[in-house]
Amino acid sequence: MRRTRLDRPCKSGFTLIELLVVIAIIGVLVALLLPAVQSAREAGNRAQCQNNLKQLGLAAQEYHDSFNAFPAGWYCVVPVYDANNTLVSGDVTGCATVGTPYQPYQWAGIVGLFTKIEQGNLYNEINFSFAPNTPINTTAVRRTMTGFVCPSNRRPEATTQTGSIQKLGPSDYRGNMAAGMILPDSSGNCPTQDPTNPFCLNFDNGLTYQNSSVGMADITDGTTNTCLFGETIAPSGVWSQATSCCVRTNIDRTINKPIVSGGVNYYTYWSSKHPGLVNFVNCDGSIRTVNSNINKLVLNKLMTRNGGETISADETK
Repeated sequence: MRRTRLDRPCKSGFTLIELLVVIAIIGVLVALLLPAVQSAREAGNRAQCQNNLKQLGLAAQEYHDSFNAFPAGWYCVVPVYDANNTLVSGDVTGCATVGTPYQPYQWAGIVGLFTKIEQGNLYNEINFSFAPNTPINTTAVRRTMTGFVCPSNRRPEATTQTGSIQKLGPSDYRGNMAAGMILPDSSGNCPTQDPTNPFCLNFDNGLTYQNSSVGMADITDGTTNTCLFGETIAPSGVWSQATSCCVRTNIDRTINKPIVSGGVNYYTYWSSKHPGLVNFVNCDGSIRTVNSNINKLVLNKLMTRNGGETISADETK
């Protein structure tokens, strides 16, 4: 017997309400799972960032084995003239004074580690007789190395403070130059190297400063208690120039807190994209994770190599 359309069983389907319920359930599941996925991703990024610093720390130790000192913060490019007093190489401005330590014509000392981190070809490509920003070094200084970039701080290339592209190889890691504070004295001056004034920054109490040559024996606070490199997320951070080589730890500043330039938050101090913490590598190659709420005095203790301070593990948490 032939069945009519009315005899055929009806196929059940989603009603609009059921569909909305399913969508709501999926939305709840996504909302529950997304933080876990993001947390797992950040944990991986943090581990990679720590490994980057670990490799820099180990490279610095190898450098120390070769030269009995850690690499300097930055080196001057000394001008060279021929018999006719014509500039052959270098920069006419020469080395900077203590009062003006950052100049773009100076090489960041971290480039000395390239042969220790499998970047020997790049090291050989650089002409150190000329400044980083001269045409002869243009190709070299534009190289991007993954080991110099924290994966949580995603940026294709370095930018200036105003946001323009520098087209230079970026770096999220800087050396520990010094710790202290700059405050004017009664005459309105603050000598930068006055050991009798604890509130004046001393350029020589860290590890990496102009033409520095700090060895293990100089770190009387202990290599485990003294930071060598740490994170900064300054968009202008590059590996080649002295302007990005180091951080002066100020007793009056908090990590992960930006300065404001032209209404824009701008990071030049110890900082990271990791929630609530910044990674460092100590002089012995061990990794130190510092809480963003660390006491500023304790942070200063971690940066001085010979301050005679003691630091407990709880103080950095």
